[in-house]
Amino acid sequence: MSVDALRRFLDLLADEPNVRWWLKRLSANDTQQTGGHQAGVYVPKDVIFNVLPELKRESEHNPREHLDATIESHNHTSAVQAIWYNNRLHGGTRNETRITGWGGRISPLLDPDLTGAAALFAFGGASDDRWCRVWVCETEDETNLAEERFGAIDPGHGLTFPPPRQELSVGGCGLSDADVPPEWIAAFPSPSDILERSWAMRPQFSALGPDRRLLKRRDCEYELFQSVERAVWLPQVSAGFTSLNAFLGVAQTILQRRRSRSGRSLEQQLLRIFAEEMLIENTHFDVQVETERGNRPDFLFPSETVYHDDSFDHRKLRMLAVKTTLRDRWRQVLEEANRISPKHLLTLQEGVSEAQFKQMREAGIVLVVPQPLQMHYPKSVRAELQSLDSFIAEAISLSA
Repeated sequence: MSVDALRRFLDLLADEPNVRWWLKRLSANDTQQTGGHQAGVYVPKDVIFNVLPELKRESEHNPREHLDATIESHNHTSAVQAIWYNNRLHGGTRNETRITGWGGRISPLLDPDLTGAAALFAFGGASDDRWCRVWVCETEDETNLAEERFGAIDPGHGLTFPPPRQELSVGGCGLSDADVPPEWIAAFPSPSDILERSWAMRPQFSALGPDRRLLKRRDCEYELFQSVERAVWLPQVSAGFTSLNAFLGVAQTILQRRRSRSGRSLEQQLLRIFAEEMLIENTHFDVQVETERGNRPDFLFPSETVYHDDSFDHRKLRMLAVKTTLRDRWRQVLEEANRISPKHLLTLQEGVSEAQFKQMREAGIVLVVPQPLQMHYPKSVRAELQSLDSFIAEAISLSA
């Protein structure tokens, strides 16, 4: 489908009253690539209960509600079910909500090659006639348009739009509205301010291995950002706007802040972990330095100087590209450092298909995936994934 078709889809639903959006990256669990038995697409309970409050029937085991659903991007219609798997309330352990019945393997939502794709779920209709409209982005241009409208859609961190009106639950790294620093209310903090505060909030994460440390800190940063965003902009939205332009101005500011946070967050998190593991910038590695024809890998080990020294053993060179999501973006890495093979690529994407992994492996890419996320990859490829801990050990050995 074209970007124009997606734009028409978004514009059409913008005119519908009371539409709620849930946007996510399809995980390998969603597309059933991991060999698990979860059925359907995972949707958080607070999203489902907001759309279908009648589903929250605690006394009933695994209650369900029907929805008419259309995957507009692929002209695919299904009668689906929203199910609350509430076994925890009935002697079990499971407590999650999913939407099932998309039509099996013919459904784009279960297409292995769309693992990692951005999926946009719109819910609307009256209480007796609920519906769900879906768009699965197949191209980077479509994903870019979706993120222009809603903000960065990171793996593991879905987006709800509009956000719920009640205050976010506070417990992890989120702040209550009253605890957000007054200076942050007056002037929204920079991405580096958010990072520094999140690191200070959970110093105990430093005792974790690099893989878990990265994921825990990234979750903490995201929770903190969400709570600050809510405290800053929700009062403005609740007060209303005198014109459409005034509303659009605030919306664009919010989206720009989301993109700014997401843009370099992962690289900054890695820089801190490298320093903690005694890998020092400008000593053991360089950042965003040129290799050939203007290409700049995110991290080059051990330095730009030895990379351009033809007498230096190329087997002792490493590069690490950093991409939160893969899809077709992994191909950009192939031209970033011609002297280095294989090329290492760190991602937080929750799985790829076996076919996609084979393409990357044959192109000379080694995927670096934090250990806790490796369970989201097909069993057949997990042994070939490298952890962040292992990559750091390899980089340290080069400087020995």
